[in-house]
Amino acid sequence: MFQISFLNAGLLLFAAATILPLLIWLLAKKKPPQVLFSSLRFIKLSEQQEKSRTKITNIILLIIRMLIILLVSLAVARPMLSSSRFKASDTHPPTAIALVVDTSYSMDYMQEGSTSLQKAVKAIKTINSLATESDRLILISRDAAWNQVHAQIYVKGIPEDVLQSLAIGWQPLPWDEVLALATAKLDEAMMPNSEIYILSNLYNEELSITGDIPVAHIPLDKAETRQNLSISEARLLPQLVSRSKQQSIEFRIQNHAESPRSEILVRAVVNDIKVAEKFLSLEGRQSYVETISFELRDEGWQSGYIEVLDEALLADNRAYFAFEYYRYPKVGVVSNGALPTTLNSILSVYGGGNSPQRIDPTQLQLQDLDSYKLLVFYEFGALTPRLREVINALDQSETGTLFCMPRELPADLKSFLEQRFELSLDSYSNESCTIDYVSPHHRASAIIADKQRKYSEISGFWKSRGGSAIIASGAQALAVSTENSALWLWDIAHDSAFFVDPAFAVYAYSQAAALQSSRVPANELLVGDVIRASQIKLPSLELITPALPRYTASIPGLYEINPAQSKATHLAVNHDYSDSEARQGIIHGKIRHFDEDFTKDIFMSRLGHELWKWLLILALILVIIEIAIVKWQEYKPQQRS
Repeated sequence: MFQISFLNAGLLLFAAATILPLLIWLLAKKKPPQVLFSSLRFIKLSEQQEKSRTKITNIILLIIRMLIILLVSLAVARPMLSSSRFKASDTHPPTAIALVVDTSYSMDYMQEGSTSLQKAVKAIKTINSLATESDRLILISRDAAWNQVHAQIYVKGIPEDVLQSLAIGWQPLPWDEVLALATAKLDEAMMPNSEIYILSNLYNEELSITGDIPVAHIPLDKAETRQNLSISEARLLPQLVSRSKQQSIEFRIQNHAESPRSEILVRAVVNDIKVAEKFLSLEGRQSYVETISFELRDEGWQSGYIEVLDEALLADNRAYFAFEYYRYPKVGVVSNGALPTTLNSILSVYGGGNSPQRIDPTQLQLQDLDSYKLLVFYEFGALTPRLREVINALDQSETGTLFCMPRELPADLKSFLEQRFELSLDSYSNESCTIDYVSPHHRASAIIADKQRKYSEISGFWKSRGGSAIIASGAQALAVSTENSALWLWDIAHDSAFFVDPAFAVYAYSQAAALQSSRVPANELLVGDVIRASQIKLPSLELITPALPRYTASIPGLYEINPAQSKATHLAVNHDYSDSEARQGIIHGKIRHFDEDFTKDIFMSRLGHELWKWLLILALILVIIEIAIVKWQEYKPQQRS
């Protein structure tokens, strides 16, 4: 079956000009004036015959002129004829190819001495060698910034320097966006044949193939279970017994292979120094939470990573962490009376065994604020203008604050807390509720989110609506948080069962640590998150000053915020580890899968033929015929005379 398509279908509008000769002929046609002759029968007969011949000739010329305009219009629109009846040949017509390369970190997997991305580059070089001067090649990756520079139309092949610039990206574009860009670039090329080749392992992906352009997948890896190990979720374990320089980092290690692995070397690097290592064993397809301990050398900011030595997939071998350590952080409690036993105990543990210092709200001095790492507000009475000034100063100095709700709440304080934590407070309740939600993303609660609790009941709390809850019972928030503040809606003076559960002690310690380092975002930072700072030292040690005080983290690693200031902060940025586990992707639509020897299958659109040259030749022939007819008409009267 034959099929005709047009590369410049929009130019078919010019075919409407075909009727112009007809309109001119109809509108310009005039009735010849009558001339009286003598009644000669032969002259009259000759006149009628000549008139009939002239009319036929003019109609033929009209048709020829209309056909010339039509053929030229069709040629400009570049029609292409395709049919399954055509025989394929060893050569191919001019073709535009979009090479879509997967640059997600799963392409960093090493097999037979090469990564998947290196194999993709090798395949592109093979396609380069088979392309001709008439072909157009387009290279598109899943990195938006890379595409802005390199996703161009190249003649014959992709330049070597462009291929060498391909690299793993940590924020891969969705496949539908990548394929839409490939289609748009192919439309720009305006070639008779267009094809899309996907160079990917197609793991953990969902593709929707639409449109009329043929799409094929070029395989890169042999079908086998991956053998990589991964490290993720590195977190500092709180010291609940005694405060010392001995620290422990909890992390998750996973074996993605079917077979067990033994003597797996894991090491901890802190401040660019290897401080500990240990050997582990893992069953096939298993994931465990492990810990590694080390001795700190100094107080202040500590940053580093947990690393597993595994060459199969280097991109998931590290999990970064950063924390601030002081053996005896100074804690103050702004309160009018004695502290509840529960609150005093957890703050003493956090202070390294030192009891928190109670501060009379009327005696709090602004010049004393810098000496405290954490300030807690509990039953301090009305919110006086002086206290407002103090809290504003704490916010400006980025000192963390914890508000514990009393049973009696003055109206001005209630309004202040509602505005600060973006919630609505109702009334105090003596009822009991059960904790059923613990945020796995917040720094303070993530460490207990997946832990079993023996006791989860809270007795006595303030009813509320809204707020950013990190611990809740249904729709009732029990602990909420902002950038540098936290609010406990439970009554810390009440004997709640949750307060004797180990999870509460761990959470309370983690909450205090998070508020001490209030300049660190509450949630774990991932690639793509925004870092707010006037100056940033990147993982590459490059120092940058963003035009705006915000920067989007583009790679995992350790960032230093405002390094020139006295309160410089360290941030750990990790990435999404979903690509570590190789699962077969889902494909919607028609896609052709090549085998390892793909060279015999590329340039699939071999059966399409452009017709514009033939149309122009026909138009030229008609022009010649028209000239011949006109000249013949001019010659006839001379011959008769």
